[in-house]
Amino acid sequence: MPNKKKKVYILSVMALLFLASGLFLLFSKGADELEVKGIAEKDCVPYNIFVMPGENDYSVDISWKTRSECLGFVLYGQNRGNLDMVGVDLVNKSSARDHSVTIDGLLRKERYYFLVNSQDQAYGDNGSPLEFVIEDL
Repeated sequence: MPNKKKKVYILSVMALLFLASGLFLLFSKGADELEVKGIAEKDCVPYNIFVMPGENDYSVDISWKTRSECLGFVLYGQNRGNLDMVGVDLVNKSSARDHSVTIDGLLRKERYYFLVNSQDQAYGDNGSPLEFVIEDL
């Protein structure tokens, strides 16, 4: 009998330790997620957004900065309500603070609309897409 009680006691202690470590990991992960969502999202808001003529006559370079290292890309199109194309930062394929997207194959006299997407959040002018015409740059 004493051996049975000893085994049950050891198994109970091990189960409690396992449960306690699982809870610790759960709450630690939750704290990290809160930190990422609470702080990093604010630091991923793009600023200093510039649209400049690209290297060729039918391209533009869109650049911006973020306070933290963030993933970013540009959604763009010729219709303000349908930004159906994506421009990616080929230089900074992972998180960065300085972002630059080159968009090729554009028409010089057409109006284009775009949003900067930073850390899964789209940014423009108070919720509306920004716009440019290559010929006006």
